[in-house]
This record gives sequence, C-alpha cells and structure tokens, in this order.
Amino acid sequence: MALAAKSIIRYNKFFRQQGAVTVLDYGAGKLRNAAYLAGRGFTVFAADLPEQVEILRQLPDARPLAGILDSNQLSASRLNVDLVLSTYVFNIISKSDDQGAYVANIRRNLKVGGYLLMEVRCRQLHGCGAGCSQYFKCSDCAKTYTHSELDQFLTPLGFKRISHYYGNHALAAIYQLVDASFCD
Repeated sequence: MALAAKSIIRYNKFFRQQGAVTVLDYGAGKLRNAAYLAGRGFTVFAADLPEQVEILRQLPDARPLAGILDSNQLSASRLNVDLVLSTYVFNIISKSDDQGAYVANIRRNLKVGGYLLMEVRCRQLHGCGAGCSQYFKCSDCAKTYTHSELDQFLTPLGFKRISHYYGNHALAAIYQLVDASFCD
C-alpha cells in the first residue's frame, strides 16, 4: 500500500476530533488516501472516473471501503459525508465549467458543517521567471493555485477556509461548508 498524502496524515487527527468520520475521496486515484483513512476507522467512499472504477474495485485496498462510485453518480448522490478529500484533482481539471461541476458534486455530497480538504500544486513564489509572456499558462505555472485563489473560487459557494499550509510544491487547505443555500 502506498503512503497517504502528507496532508491526510497531517490532518487525520483533526478530522477525528471534529467528528468527521464519513469520508468521500473524490478522485481516489489508487486508493492510497482512502485505504489509509479506512485503516484508521473512518468510513470511506471512493469516487473516480468511470474508466477507473472497475480497476479500483479489483484492488485489495478496496475491500474495507464503504463503496466505490463512478464520479458521474455523484450528481445524483447525497452521501451527506463529514469530509471530502480532493488531492491533486482540482488542478488537473482544465475547464472552469468542469471545475464548477466538480465542486457542485462536493457540495451535494458534503453535509453542512462538513470539511473539504483541497490539496493542489501551489504557485511558484516567483512565477515563471523574468520575461515569461505566458504567465499562468506555461508548464511551470499552469494549473497551480494559491490559497487566495482557492478562496476566490470556493468562498462564494458557501465554503470558509479554516486552515492551510504550503509544502513541497503543494498547498493543502481545509474548508468548512458553512452555507448550503447554493445546494440544489
């Protein structure tokens, strides 16, 4: 089993203290985060792209999970989980409409008062470098975020950032869903 993301290891005690014990790992990859939390007593659902779901179901780490869902099912689901994990998924979604649909699925399946751990590649401190005319579009800066940029996207959707940290080209931020008035 692969080691979980540092953010998951770092915050799992916090989540437990907050009573956040039902989890949706949205963009579960190879189940490293889902398996880590399931092994620590969390009830974990994993979701990924339809073509990845059958592969995930065959993995030994899938056995202790509460369920594995096709990401297309999330728009009709209401899991009412305490915590949604999004590790390195948001920054690989290229279209803003797709990002909006991704966050809408998070909101739909997260209970009010629940938490979102959003981990993304962080923006380089000095941008692309002197003379770069494609700022935020070149391979060094594309699809990277600061906590302020995540705030600008998530705050109008009812999320409040309660913590963040930067480390090793990563930004991990914890948000709490405080306003459900946007839910459909």
